[in-house]
Amino acid sequence: MEKVKVENGAVIYVRVSTSEQAQGPLNLANQERRCREYCRQRGLAVVETFVDPGESARSADRPEFQRMLAFCKAERGHVRYVVVQDLSRFARNLQDQAATIEGLLRIGISVRSTYEANVDETAAGKLAANMVGGFNQFFSDALSEKMQERTRQSAAAGRFPFRAPIGYLNVGGKEGANIVPDPERAPLIRLAFELMSTGNHKKSDALAMVTQRGLKSIVGRPLSPQTFNSVLRNPLYCGWVRLPSDSSFEPVRGLHQSLIPQDLFDSVQAILDGRRPTPTPKRKFNPALPLKGLVKCEACGTPLTGGFAKGRSKRYPRYWCRKPGCRAVKLSSERLETEFRCLLKRLRPSPEVVSDFPKIAAKVWSEKYAEAESRIKVLASRLVDQRRLKSELLKKNLRGGLSDAEYNEVKAQFDAEITATEGELESIESSRATTESFVQFAELLLVDIARAWEIAGPEQRQRVQNLLFDEGLAYSPESGILNRSNSSLFSTLEGMIIGNGLLASPTGFEPVLSP
Repeated sequence: MEKVKVENGAVIYVRVSTSEQAQGPLNLANQERRCREYCRQRGLAVVETFVDPGESARSADRPEFQRMLAFCKAERGHVRYVVVQDLSRFARNLQDQAATIEGLLRIGISVRSTYEANVDETAAGKLAANMVGGFNQFFSDALSEKMQERTRQSAAAGRFPFRAPIGYLNVGGKEGANIVPDPERAPLIRLAFELMSTGNHKKSDALAMVTQRGLKSIVGRPLSPQTFNSVLRNPLYCGWVRLPSDSSFEPVRGLHQSLIPQDLFDSVQAILDGRRPTPTPKRKFNPALPLKGLVKCEACGTPLTGGFAKGRSKRYPRYWCRKPGCRAVKLSSERLETEFRCLLKRLRPSPEVVSDFPKIAAKVWSEKYAEAESRIKVLASRLVDQRRLKSELLKKNLRGGLSDAEYNEVKAQFDAEITATEGELESIESSRATTESFVQFAELLLVDIARAWEIAGPEQRQRVQNLLFDEGLAYSPESGILNRSNSSLFSTLEGMIIGNGLLASPTGFEPVLSP
């Protein structure tokens, strides 16, 4: 660049706030043309032009504005003036305007406006600049207040008054939802929440997985870790509209379609807050060794344990006495389970039990499930209350009414209570069936207990075994299973039948298998 004389060097700065302004009378080309005409009339040589095509003047943090100031500082010996169409292009904040003009003056550069000719370095010129700057800020503040009220009204009506976040698209219309799920990105946002809710993935891993499946920003770039974290923290995806800049605004249910349910969002928040989901309890039984704990060593009374012995080509399940110094019982799983099946096949209830068993089963069912239905109603009502309180807690947190520590502590209590209630409900409901199917299966269980045990699942086998032999079975290497008398269940049933009448239901007798 050819150096120009100090007396007539000038830079031009032009700006518009929006794309709509770019098409109007204040467009960039008109601003630059007027500034160049101003320089020509006064004999100023234009050294450089700086253009901010869509930046608000409420802040001085504008890319080209900052580059213009840096240029002036570097070329202060060759630049004498900064020329703008009017001071509203330069700044709409009186403090920024005064500080920037004063900073330029310190390096020998003056600001000139084509519309405000009386703005200069004299006392009257400074007063004029301050007055114009004050009016510009008032106009900007008034417009901002009007826009904030419109934004608040729109949000209160359940509409999202901003640019749609990733996973949604903006739609027109003055009524109803103004954002709709993005058919391309919404499924991937939902997948991101589902991956995080498992507690098995770090945020970076979940981000990598959804990125690999095609999740990108609106401009086609991969999401940054900061943006991905904002996505996972945004309650808009589960249906809430909020105004982060307005702490007095109470979040409302939006008109838009949620991408994820509330409980999934809450689960992810718990994980992000460092409270990992409760792990699945370790199974206390091995399906390959169903008789562990039931059969005891006859020599010492210790329940047998089990495991797998290594062979040349495969592993073999075995049972043995686990007491050190005894080890009297050691046998294969096949041998012990074969003897156990033979025992079950020999078990037969008395004719009186077989005759009256349908009545007993029906009585047990009625007692158990009348109680269960009542319990389900209580739990369902409790769950509704717990979720409502948790929702109110979320709203209070979003309004800023709670500190993060307080919110996390109370929410952890709600999460634990809800999880416990849901678990109890699931346990009760999973065991419900019909009276007829239960009675029919109970009769099968009674007359063919070996078959019932064989078709049962691992957990159900445990329950059948405990119901039949509540005190366990003893095993001797020489004699095999020792206590081969009728089971405790049959003995209990026989004691219930007196003259074809029914006494109280046997303790522990309940549906043990799904029909």
